[in-house]
Amino acid sequence: MVSRAEIERLRTEADTILTRIETVQSALEEARHSEGDHWEDDELALTLTAPTGEDVDVTLALQRDAAECAQRRYDRASELEAELEEREQVAGELAAVPPEPLAFLVLYHLDAVEGDYPRSMAGNLDADRERVAELCEDLVTAGVLERIESGMLKRKHVKLKRSNETHQHHTYYRLSRQGDHLLRFLGEREGKEHFLRWVTDARTVAERISNGGPDYARMTAEELEMTFEHARHVYEAMRRVGLVTTYDGSIIKGTERKLKPKDETHRKHTYYVTTDVADRVLRDLP
Repeated sequence: MVSRAEIERLRTEADTILTRIETVQSALEEARHSEGDHWEDDELALTLTAPTGEDVDVTLALQRDAAECAQRRYDRASELEAELEEREQVAGELAAVPPEPLAFLVLYHLDAVEGDYPRSMAGNLDADRERVAELCEDLVTAGVLERIESGMLKRKHVKLKRSNETHQHHTYYRLSRQGDHLLRFLGEREGKEHFLRWVTDARTVAERISNGGPDYARMTAEELEMTFEHARHVYEAMRRVGLVTTYDGSIIKGTERKLKPKDETHRKHTYYVTTDVADRVLRDLP
């Protein structure tokens, strides 16, 4: 997951290695001539004092010298920065979040409950638990989520829990300040525009129902050749952002639904339609 924090981490490590180059080179030489667990991964873990004074943990390749270890970090940081700048041109502030709708559903869920763990989130979002766990870690790296420190969780801090106190047996997550800001940004027109441009299939699905009228997730998935789970997540994420809403009527008239022309459609599924703001944003997108 590309983030400014990851780029800064790499550059801090590189700066630290170069300012402590004699210490690093000496540690590498000693490790190469001694037995130990470092031979299992061919790597050496060191704690060094950064130029700013704090301790920095670095993992070094045994077969490279100190200068090469530092240069590889500088090179990787430059690659990530170029990738991030390219993403930001498309996604703006949303570039910190993976471009899949489930990532945004995780953010909205945590905004509502204030703290939760991946298995619980997966159940609430009807999603794969391992994928939710991976996304949570990606979002922590990006700075939009933070882990809740281990120990006792108060009920007021985790709305889903019924007991007054909960012994923490899982890794819980909550929104960071950056995450709060990102959700506020999604409430603005510019945020909705970036969402449509950034999130996988969001613009495609939005244009489909904006032009063709109400549709439901299973039919969208079949006709656009995507998984049903993904289609559901696209619709639900767009609903949370304010780009679509559910169709309330029990009968959809043929003049409203060009996707499946018939005089009337008796609604047996959850149908979605674009909101007025979504229609305006779509008209203005290049």
